[in-house]
Amino acid sequence: MNAFAVLGLLFLALDPNFGTQNWYLLLKTFLILPIDVLFILHLAIGYFRSKSFASFIRDFPLDIVFFLPLFTLTFGGVHPAHIIVVRQLVHYFNRYLEHSTLSNLAQSISDRPARLIAMSFAGVILIGAFLLVLPVSISAGFKPSFLTALFTSTSAVCVTGLNVIDPSRYFTLFGQIIVVCLIQIGGLGIMTLSAGISLLAGKRLRMSERSLMQNVLDQSDLAGLRNILIDIFRWTFIIEAAGALILAFRFHSILSCSIRRAAYLGVFHAVSSFCNAGFALFSDNLMGFAWDPIICFTVMGLIVAGGLGFAVLGVINAWLLGSRRGPADVHVRLVILTSLCLIFIGAAFIAFLEFDAPAMQHLNAPEKLMAALFQSVTTRTAGFNTIDIGVMRTSSLFLMAILMFIGASPASTGGGIKTTTFAVMLLALDAQMQGKNEVTVYERVIPSDVVLKSFLITAISATLVALYTFLLTLTEDQDLIKVLFEAASAFGTVGLSANLTPSLSPLGQLLIISLMFIGRIGPLTLALSVRAPVRRGDVRYPTTRVLVG
Repeated sequence: MNAFAVLGLLFLALDPNFGTQNWYLLLKTFLILPIDVLFILHLAIGYFRSKSFASFIRDFPLDIVFFLPLFTLTFGGVHPAHIIVVRQLVHYFNRYLEHSTLSNLAQSISDRPARLIAMSFAGVILIGAFLLVLPVSISAGFKPSFLTALFTSTSAVCVTGLNVIDPSRYFTLFGQIIVVCLIQIGGLGIMTLSAGISLLAGKRLRMSERSLMQNVLDQSDLAGLRNILIDIFRWTFIIEAAGALILAFRFHSILSCSIRRAAYLGVFHAVSSFCNAGFALFSDNLMGFAWDPIICFTVMGLIVAGGLGFAVLGVINAWLLGSRRGPADVHVRLVILTSLCLIFIGAAFIAFLEFDAPAMQHLNAPEKLMAALFQSVTTRTAGFNTIDIGVMRTSSLFLMAILMFIGASPASTGGGIKTTTFAVMLLALDAQMQGKNEVTVYERVIPSDVVLKSFLITAISATLVALYTFLLTLTEDQDLIKVLFEAASAFGTVGLSANLTPSLSPLGQLLIISLMFIGRIGPLTLALSVRAPVRRGDVRYPTTRVLVG
């Protein structure tokens, strides 16, 4: 395996200089097939030597994860030696963490769940940036830029969708595959993904890992944690596969492309839609399909499914199978009601404001209504667009900025302050107006700490968006509404832009990168990851009253 990795590094080094010369192409052709065969043979021997399939997964996790040569045989253009290089780099990085002084640092990070979440996202972003800056990831005629690679990697892992370049032209097939893999990792959540793989491999989670996953998934029952993780993986596969199938058939019909190309487009856009990423392999995003209800409603369905959260999907599944009767719990009902209200109210306002405006002038009446609904749904942190956002009215941009700020639902693939946070605040304001001492919903009392957390999240988030809007006005010579829209989009991990992202200055790109990162992990998680440990035994002072308002 090490020899294959060295060979892969050699290919990566020589590709930019000799990639078009006949002798080099012939050499690679003769070497790639043996690498394919030997890598498959390596896995086959490991499988037959293993006592069970679970032990095989446990003993060969990296080889299974990086088993992409078969993918290259299907789609072409990616050399297995390049994949093996990545596999070996991950392997040696893990070994270095285990047997070096960094193990103490890793242990200190793992003891702080919030810090572990933040560091894991940062680590994957850096690995993705390294892979995307490689010559094999960049199309001919484009110059490698680490800042561009870092921006794209952050946007993919944080499932945002903002881009300073056109991914369909800038990246090769290898680069696009890296992007969609980063989207999938970021959409599921790194800790959820790693815990799920451990369980599927037959490993038992350590108590620290269980505690972390309980915090991430808001699950207090240890016995039900395994079932929740399995449900997450199952629902992700089923929904993305169904969406990919529908989109592939439709792309094949409309674009008259090969089945292989249509399948690739279907998979990429299904993953991007369900993970609420907003990455598209078309230069105009999905504007060329604004007239097609099959593509639009399929993408909208995937966005909504990913934005509802896995807990809600589980309840919906139980209803469909008839294994659950009676009303759902408060969280599920609140998520569904709030999401539907935001979607349809947003669609109504967008249709009213843009019906005769330039953004929709090329569409007929039914297509305008569908476009309004699509843009309302996509503010659930997805980032696709079927109309030109840059020519929309200022009032529409402001409305969409609010919707992007609210975002998706908890334990979902989306960002924002979350729908339940917004709903709890409205309920608290209603209770205050009616003179109630408690916040109630569906004949249940919402704890005061949850109400306080909702206002705290909103206050911190609004402050961050305002601060970054101010900073961007210093670095970018653009209208205030476009800058505010960009900041709200980055924080909400949406990916919509009023045509500002491609023209961002280097400093502006760094600001958006940091805001996308904060928006994905959450402002509270970031604050908890850097705060000092809580000290016990501090002096407690008497209370006092302060006039406010």
